Amino acid sequence: MYKLFINNKIVFLCQNPAHVQNIMYGDFIIEPYTNRANLETTIQILLGNSNSNNLILFHKDVDALFTDFCSFFKCIEAAGGVVVNDKNEILLIFRRGSWDLPKGKIEKKESIEEAAIREVEEETGLSQVEIVQPIVFSTYSNKATYHSYEINGKPCLKISYWFEMKTKSNANLIPQTEEDIEQAIWVAKSAIPSYFDTMYSNIIDVLKAVL
Repeated sequence: MYKLFINNKIVFLCQNPAHVQNIMYGDFIIEPYTNRANLETTIQILLGNSNSNNLILFHKDVDALFTDFCSFFKCIEAAGGVVVNDKNEILLIFRRGSWDLPKGKIEKKESIEEAAIREVEEETGLSQVEIVQPIVFSTYSNKATYHSYEINGKPCLKISYWFEMKTKSNANLIPQTEEDIEQAIWVAKSAIPSYFDTMYSNIIDVLKAVL
């Protein structure tokens, strides 16, 4: 099962809708995947604002469904991390009205791991950042988070890979203002859920995977 966020709506791709937790509480439309033409229509409805419902698409071959679904978007890969310091605090940034995690686009000839460390350091001024392990979404088949946005009116899908990271640095954090980052702060792990009300859902999923 895959979980995506398309135009701020939750989309589950699965073999059986019964596998989706809390299905009765999410205002879901449930549809079988039959052909690409119908899928394209469904995606256009998702990208519009006339319907606010979440969506469950099901098919016996969920990996093929996922591949077909992503093919309707320009896919852009990014990488970032959940950084923990020696005080067991997590690094958060505040960008465009939301609490977030540092991440950014993977550059040419750059590995996912290299991009994740570079983006964390660039966006926060942090140093001595090390990867501990990739973040695993145990409930889903996701190897990343997926959310849609537009570039020049064309639908794009941001595919963000995440890593647990650590640092021993005690230096002052420096938010990268040219990337619209207003704050970079350390937050006690126990206090992280209190920030969820001002976070995007995909960032909450990343944090819940490590808390």
